[in-house]
Amino acid sequence: MRQSAPGLSVELRQENHSPVRISRLINSIYYFIENVFIASENESYRLVAVHHGNLLTNETYKTAKGARIAFFKFWSYRAWEEGVKPKWSRFYPPDPEWLEKQLKGKTT
Repeated sequence: MRQSAPGLSVELRQENHSPVRISRLINSIYYFIENVFIASENESYRLVAVHHGNLLTNETYKTAKGARIAFFKFWSYRAWEEGVKPKWSRFYPPDPEWLEKQLKGKTT
């Protein structure tokens, strides 16, 4: 669907300033999407949505709030019920193997 920056895994691995931290969409199942997360990068936030190994979204935003708003704007139509609001976790360091698996998704 949407993709703006190829090579996400390389970009995240090359970040030297701080380890990657993510905030996951806790209720992604309500949007019929397997995994959605926001990865903090140097001074930006990358919104990533992956479903069945397909990279659906890979967009960069200036703030985490901007990434969250963008998710709701682009994906709210997929909510299983009207009025469902996205619920995000706090930022935390992900398991490196899990993150690499998510980032190796095919582009659609």
